[in-house]
Amino acid sequence: MPTKVYLSTAGRPLDPAEATVSVFDRGFLYGDSVYETLRTAGGRPVEMTRHLDRLHRSALGIGLEIPFDEATLRAAVAETHAASGNPDSYVRMIVTRGTGPLMLDPRVSTSPLLVVVVQALQLPAPELYAAGLSVRIVDVHKISARSLDPSLKTGNYLNSIQALRQAADSQASDAIMCSPQGQVAEGATSNVFMVRGGALLTPSLATGLLEGITRALVIRVAAELGITCSEAIIWPDELRAADEVFLTSSVRGPMPVTTLDGLPVGAGGVGAVTRRIMIRYQAYIDAVAAGGPELLA
Repeated sequence: MPTKVYLSTAGRPLDPAEATVSVFDRGFLYGDSVYETLRTAGGRPVEMTRHLDRLHRSALGIGLEIPFDEATLRAAVAETHAASGNPDSYVRMIVTRGTGPLMLDPRVSTSPLLVVVVQALQLPAPELYAAGLSVRIVDVHKISARSLDPSLKTGNYLNSIQALRQAADSQASDAIMCSPQGQVAEGATSNVFMVRGGALLTPSLATGLLEGITRALVIRVAAELGITCSEAIIWPDELRAADEVFLTSSVRGPMPVTTLDGLPVGAGGVGAVTRRIMIRYQAYIDAVAAGGPELLA
């Protein structure tokens, strides 16, 4: 299935070879951009309202004024998805501060650029959901909130890239990072949940992490299922001793972790609570595909 790219400078979806961005764009030069990643279900964006809200919060946090209204953003996504011909798509919306001279001063650029990248949705294989991930708690810590607010989803992703490199070096498929104080924070591209005594725990936002949209969905789903879910300070040894662990992200959904730091999590398989969450989450995705409402709107 083809990839299509919408550029605000063109005003329409383009083939990737046509979708060129200036080398002087600040997103390319400095990671001076904000973005959102989401998926469609039945051709409909999942939790688009929440994603757009977070895009604007991130932009506000870095002093970037987005000149595109909500209708324009929604139309760009819909038009690009339709142009791709994909039954369902992976969607990335990016807003950069635009082009300007080679200077860090953000005031030298006044024309933000909107990019929407659409590719065919490719989920992990069913076997991976059944077997679970091997994950490592890496030595690469989250950047201090005094340096870069972790609640902002920006194009500066080198911290997570370094975390994934370290995980890969130890044959793990994903990474979990801690805060500068050593508390469990989040995955390289995900949020973290653990199960202890039948109850769910997830790192508190006060730890310094991105408030994931699928994280919020899982908290809502857990309440519907009667599963207690609390936000807490979690230390690495507590996570290692958990009965179950799973990660959440907008494309993968809840993804079980069955090996942590080279050792089995709990009994070494996908636990009962994780499985219930996965089934209920998939039911929500199926409902969106059938025309149902957003759960978090």
